[in-house]
Amino acid sequence: MFGKRKRTSVGIDVGSSLIKVVELEGIPKNPKIVRFGMTSLPSHAIVDGDIMDREAVIDAIKSLIESLGIEETEVVSAVPGRGVIVKKIQMDRMKESEAEEQIKWVAEQYISFPIDEVVIDFEILNPEVGEDQMEVLLVAAKKEMVEGRLSLLREAGLEPIILDVPAFAIQNVYEFNYEPDPQELIGMIHVGAQFTNITFIQGPVNHFTRDIPTSLTTLSQNLQRELGLPSEETFALIRGEGVENVDQASFKMAVNNFFEDIAVGIERVLPYLPEGVERVQRIVLSGGGALLPELPEFLKERFGAEVEILDPFKKIEYEEGIFETEPAKIAPIAALSIGLAIRGE
Repeated sequence: MFGKRKRTSVGIDVGSSLIKVVELEGIPKNPKIVRFGMTSLPSHAIVDGDIMDREAVIDAIKSLIESLGIEETEVVSAVPGRGVIVKKIQMDRMKESEAEEQIKWVAEQYISFPIDEVVIDFEILNPEVGEDQMEVLLVAAKKEMVEGRLSLLREAGLEPIILDVPAFAIQNVYEFNYEPDPQELIGMIHVGAQFTNITFIQGPVNHFTRDIPTSLTTLSQNLQRELGLPSEETFALIRGEGVENVDQASFKMAVNNFFEDIAVGIERVLPYLPEGVERVQRIVLSGGGALLPELPEFLKERFGAEVEILDPFKKIEYEEGIFETEPAKIAPIAALSIGLAIRGE
């Protein structure tokens, strides 16, 4: 949403535990992944979107880019979700050029941050609502978050030409790979290391998006509490390593509590959906949490919806042998970086 628009094919997702980089060729019509890589960050290098160990993050980005042999320096990345507000609003009908002048003053009514501390962007969703209104998607991001992410990438030798919103990038890669029914209400649930993003879309329309603090770190803390293990071992359990060696009842209790927190987060969003919108009919999972074996079935039973794991490779080809493990285990983790790269079209 923020930045000049220019063709590029490199997306970089700077997460709290992993950095993911993808390079696409053939965009916009026939994208193909020619390079992809991930690298781990030291624990606590990034906390809640805040860079705590700047040097470690910059070194990790540089090393990953170099190891992949990526020569393109212009990249698309994302603003940390915690510093972003996305809201669908109505305002007086006017030309887009006029709205650009008015949006700052209108935004003051809807955002909790001081207006001089944010960067604002918007998109007119429906130019005619009622007699003299239009529907607008308002996006506000903290300047310190935007500037911090820009400077971080530049110090790593990159030039960010677009900073997108994570929820929009996930929606983008979903719409590219699938043909969503415009009448179907879809819950896009991205379960990451530090937050879970909940977004409801219907066709191309983004009805609502919100981050909740429930995350894979939350699950790790649950497992630490129930099993008395250090965080390193609990993250191994989350990856499915050594599960048979721990108390099964305690393990299942921690996991089920985590699933319950995600479900409650989804339920709390439902009242904010527009009148007349049907119940959620489909849930699409992404992020590392999408790989938790019983999460799809749990959400299916809870909401009576079809549940699937986002596959960004459905219509996007990739070079043979580009992934270090089977593509199905990479797919939901890579989705955000691929959605960012597609934005480079």
